[in-house]
Amino acid sequence: MKLPAVHTMHWDNIPESIIKGQKSVFDHLEIELTQENFNKKSHGVWMNEVVARKNSDETIIFCDIDAFPISRKAYLHAIECARNGAIFGLAQFSNHKKGTELYAGPMFMAFQKSTWEKLGSPNLKSSGDHDAAEVMSFLARRENVELVMSRPSSCLIPKWALGHEGVFGIGTFYGECDFFHLFESRKSAYEQIFDEVAKDIASGRPLNFRHYLEIANSPEPSPDSTAHPKKKKFWSLF
Repeated sequence: MKLPAVHTMHWDNIPESIIKGQKSVFDHLEIELTQENFNKKSHGVWMNEVVARKNSDETIIFCDIDAFPISRKAYLHAIECARNGAIFGLAQFSNHKKGTELYAGPMFMAFQKSTWEKLGSPNLKSSGDHDAAEVMSFLARRENVELVMSRPSSCLIPKWALGHEGVFGIGTFYGECDFFHLFESRKSAYEQIFDEVAKDIASGRPLNFRHYLEIANSPEPSPDSTAHPKKKKFWSLF
């Protein structure tokens, strides 16, 4: 059976190096990636459009432009969960919304269209109660649909609360280094972090956390980047 493509969307404010870096990781992992540019289109509207293109028996996979699986095994696990009727996603918490529970976030998310239909074909747009695609997890709990969430294990610059379960932030790694999400990729200060993680994966090298931390902690711009975040400390969630 043909493996499903991963769908991602970006606006014009995303650096070209982020777009190319993500593609290099997916090429290395031999995963089909569809990158679409829809400037100023909301994330939820775009996701609705992708779902509308699919048949009921197809697996739908969303990924943020500044995220990727670190291994092909992680991608295959997400597909397996989806084909078994579950919703797979990276654990997320919307601090600016009314929700009180974690949800399977579309930074990397997989589900069958038939599962979405079972939940009443919900609109994936952000609302007053839920962030983009968060409604899927809300309805899944109500309808006893399994949620499989890969939790953050560490991040380079902690920034937000993950509900009552810890923190996440710039340069977050999920599971046993299964997925990576930069966050705030529109900001040039974090561009080099993404570049270096992507280069290591695309080259088949081990993850170099010492190097990523040096970049994150650098108080001054390096020759490879116009700006860097101010000095921060590394936090582990374990």
